[in-house]
Amino acid sequence: MAIEPLAELRARTAVLHRQLESAPAFARLLQADVAPADVAQALSHFHAFYAGLEASLLPRLQGSPLASLYRPRQALLAADLATLGRTPSAPLPLALPAGDAGLLGVIYAVEGSALGGQVLNRHLRSCLGDEFAASLQYFSRLAEGVGSHWQQVLDRLRRTLVEPGRLDEVGAGADLVFAALIRLAGVGLPAAAERPE
Repeated sequence: MAIEPLAELRARTAVLHRQLESAPAFARLLQADVAPADVAQALSHFHAFYAGLEASLLPRLQGSPLASLYRPRQALLAADLATLGRTPSAPLPLALPAGDAGLLGVIYAVEGSALGGQVLNRHLRSCLGDEFAASLQYFSRLAEGVGSHWQQVLDRLRRTLVEPGRLDEVGAGADLVFAALIRLAGVGLPAAAERPE
C-alpha cells in the first residue's frame, strides 16, 4: 500500500527534524530550568538563520503563489533580541532550491515550526512568567492564526506532492532548513549513512 505523500514527506525529513529538536541550544527551551539566557541564545540562532533565509527567499517569493504561505520572522527576532539586550549575529548565507517545489519545502519546515512555537510559548510562560513571555514577540505573534495558516500550507503541499518528482524537491527544501539550524546550533550533521537521501 502506498504511503500518503504528506506522511512520506514527514518520514523523509524525520532524521534531521529529530536531530534539530535534540540540539542542546534548542532542547534547553523545554527544560524546567530554562533561563532567559537560554532563550536569548536560541533566538540568536533563529535570527541568524532567518536573516539569511529572508534575504534570499523574500525576493524569490514576490509575485509567487507561494508568497502568502511564508510569514517573515527576522524583524520579530531582532526586536526580541533587543528586548533581551542581545545584538543580532551575522546572517547565515543560504543557497535556496531553484524551483517552487523546493521553496515549498522550505516553507513547510519553517511554518511547521510555528506549531511547536505554541508549545514553547506556553512553557516559557509557565517557567519564566507571563511578563517575560509577553515581552517577546516571536513565539506569540506567530501563534496568531497558526491553525488556519498551517492548513493553507498543507493544502498546497497536497496539491504539489502528487506531481511526479516533487516529493524529492520538497524534501530537499525542508532538509535545507533543518540542516542549517543544526549547523547554527553547533551540533554537526549525521553521518552520510544516516542522512535521508
